[in-house]
Amino acid sequence: MFSQLFTKTLAIAILTMMSFGTFGQNDSIVRPTSPYRTEYNPWYKLTTFKRGFHGDSLTLTLDKLEAKPREDWSRMDSLDFAQASLHTGNIPLSEYYFERLNLDYDRDGDFWWDQMLIYILNKDYELGIESIHKSSPGILEFSKIYFLDKMLLAYIANNETDKWYKTGNVFNWEIDSTLFDIDKKSPRFQTEVIDPLKNLDFVLRELIHFIHEDDPVISKACFEMGVIFENHISLTQAYIAYSLGRQYNKSDKTLLNSIKQVKGKLSLKKYKIPNFRKYFPKIKQWRFEYEVLKEKIYPQNDTVSVKNLPLMVPVEEIELPFPPELIILTGILILFILVLFFLKTKKS
Repeated sequence: MFSQLFTKTLAIAILTMMSFGTFGQNDSIVRPTSPYRTEYNPWYKLTTFKRGFHGDSLTLTLDKLEAKPREDWSRMDSLDFAQASLHTGNIPLSEYYFERLNLDYDRDGDFWWDQMLIYILNKDYELGIESIHKSSPGILEFSKIYFLDKMLLAYIANNETDKWYKTGNVFNWEIDSTLFDIDKKSPRFQTEVIDPLKNLDFVLRELIHFIHEDDPVISKACFEMGVIFENHISLTQAYIAYSLGRQYNKSDKTLLNSIKQVKGKLSLKKYKIPNFRKYFPKIKQWRFEYEVLKEKIYPQNDTVSVKNLPLMVPVEEIELPFPPELIILTGILILFILVLFFLKTKKS
C-alpha cells in the first residue's frame, strides 16, 4: 500500500516538474528589448576589408589560360595571367608581364591598380609616383589617384623619419567649415565628403588585400578617414575606421584613445558597438599551387616582346662527383648479385 502511494506521489512530482519546465521554456522565449539601437546612417557605410583572394576564382582563371596555347594568348589573356600571378603571391612573374604590357589608366582599369600596388609591395615608391604622373598628369583632388599618390609620398616620409606616424599625416584632409551645417543630402556634401570617402575606401581596400603586416601609412590613412566619419557622418563608421587603423599599428596611442572616445560616445547615445571582426575577418591560411605558375612561359604575338628571359627562379642542379649513368649500372649489378644469391640459396 505504501509503495503504491509512493509511486503515485513520485509520478505527480515528475509531471509537475515537467510542466514547470515547459512553462519555463516558453517564458524564456520572451526576451527583454535591448536599449541599444543601430545608428541611423543612410549616407555611407564601410563593408568588409578582405585580405588575400578567393582560391576558386583564381583556379578558374588559370584553368582557362592553361587550356589555351601560349601563342594564341591575347593581350587580355596576358593581363588576366599577370593579375592572377599577383593574387597568388607571385609578384616577380606578375611584374614581368605588367612591365611589358604598357598599361593605361583609362583603358586597363583594375589591372592598372594591380601594377601600382606592385610598386608599394616592392617598396619602389618613387617609381610608383612617376608612373602615376605619367598616366594621369592632372590629378583631381580627392580622386582615387590623388589618395594613392598621397599614400606613396607618405611611405617615402615614413622611411625617412623614425616613428613618422606620431607627427606625420597622409592627406591633411580638412572639411570646409561651411559644410558643417549643410544638409547631408545636398549635392555639395556628396561631392566634397561622400565621394572622397568612397575613393579613399577603394584605395584602402586595394592595399589591404595584399598587406597583412604592420603598416603605419595604412594605419594613419584609416585614422584620418575615421576623423571625417566621426565629425561628419557616423560614430559607428568612425569606430570601424579607427579599429582598422589599429590593426596596422598597435603602437599608435592616438588611435587607441580615439577608439575609446568614440566607443564612449556610442554608449552615451545608446548605439550598438559594431563587431569589428565582421569588417576585418581573420586571414584564412592557404597555399596556392598551380602548375602553370611554375612553368617558364614566353609570351608571344601582341602580348610581350621578349628574348628568352626566364620568368621563374631556375632550379639549381646538383653536380655529382661521378657520372649519373654509374648509379644505374651499380643498381643493375647489385640486383644481379641478389638474384644469384637467391638462386644459390634455393639450390642448397
